[in-house]
Amino acid sequence: MTVFERNMTLTRKILTAALLCLILPFWLAAASFSILDRPTKAVKELALHAGEHSSYLDLGELAGALGDSLYWERPGERLVWALEGAFLVFEDRLTFFSLNDEVYQLVAPCLLAGGKFLVPVQVAVEYLPMFWPSRFKYNKLDSRLVDQTGIPRLSLESPVEREKPQPKPSTKAKTSDGKNYRIHTVVIDPGHGGRDPGALGRKYKLKEKQVVLEISQNVAVKLRKSSQLKVILTREEDVLVPLKNRGVIGNQNGAGLFVSIHCNAHEKRNTRGTSTYFLDAAKTDEERATAMLENASLKYDAEEVGPERLDEINLILQDMAQNEYLRESKDLCAFIQKELVRLKELPDKGIRQAGFAVLKGAFMPAALVETAYITNPNDENLLRSKKFRQQVAEAIAQGILKYIDNYHKKLATGM
Repeated sequence: MTVFERNMTLTRKILTAALLCLILPFWLAAASFSILDRPTKAVKELALHAGEHSSYLDLGELAGALGDSLYWERPGERLVWALEGAFLVFEDRLTFFSLNDEVYQLVAPCLLAGGKFLVPVQVAVEYLPMFWPSRFKYNKLDSRLVDQTGIPRLSLESPVEREKPQPKPSTKAKTSDGKNYRIHTVVIDPGHGGRDPGALGRKYKLKEKQVVLEISQNVAVKLRKSSQLKVILTREEDVLVPLKNRGVIGNQNGAGLFVSIHCNAHEKRNTRGTSTYFLDAAKTDEERATAMLENASLKYDAEEVGPERLDEINLILQDMAQNEYLRESKDLCAFIQKELVRLKELPDKGIRQAGFAVLKGAFMPAALVETAYITNPNDENLLRSKKFRQQVAEAIAQGILKYIDNYHKKLATGM
């Protein structure tokens, strides 16, 4: 090695060391999350845990810093944080949580790892300031959560198994207007059919219309065996049913629920997983793309029934009628998604929202299930399996049954 080469090597080492000295403090700072108690100016530093799609906080640490109680509703699986008189419920491996039974989406799943229950930092950065704006504010300049009223001096219970407080039961079976809103009929909608094949598998050439018909039929069998529900399929064979007619089938039969079953597709072969949608404006490009994919079936409707013509007043009335069921539709999605992600083969893509034409005509709680990505070789291979299709059907049926049970309990207690 020449003198020049030795000098260049030494220079590079000096520059690398200098660069590390500059960068390392920022790396160290990024490894923690701070909470400022504004009245006392005390700062609490919480450890940040790295994840694939998000940084995480230990929920035990977060609750310890902000007070109130933390307890297991189901040990090792479902953790409840009682804060400010409300209940935030988190569950291992789910990409959503609930606040007083209202469901909210997370950017990444909750994780139980190394004895810690980890939640995305989004909970502290976005949701706490949204739920309690008079108490919490996230300061973007300092990258810290500000507790504006002061950290309460309440004792934090160790996470233990405990029953969530329940309201006293009531014998009410009807609402204040005298109508009985118990769910007796469910409509299961196998997507596509006939000339509309739906999405096509790349490797094994599966057709979405065939896969979802079998899954839907299995869902119907499971529901009929497990309950007294009347179950209606929008199609029981390989025929085309116009999108606008599918929701109408539910309306005409007095159905209490509408669930449309599909397989997803994506231009990227490595995209996979399961998701459940409710009807609302799409927030992301992926949600919009999925809605466009499913709404493409409208081109077949035109040949069957001609273009739909609704004046502005009718469109407004239609939106108002569907908004009435928005919360229940989100709850229905949550129950179904929870059961689907128990099938560990399917990554959890979460609860999502988009403007699906098939849901627009259903004036009842409604969900659209994207069981898996038929364009992904792994997901398509799973969907080829009769056993797996049965497992998916059982998960969807179980989610529906659990939603109905929860709905009837709320109805009985007047909640």
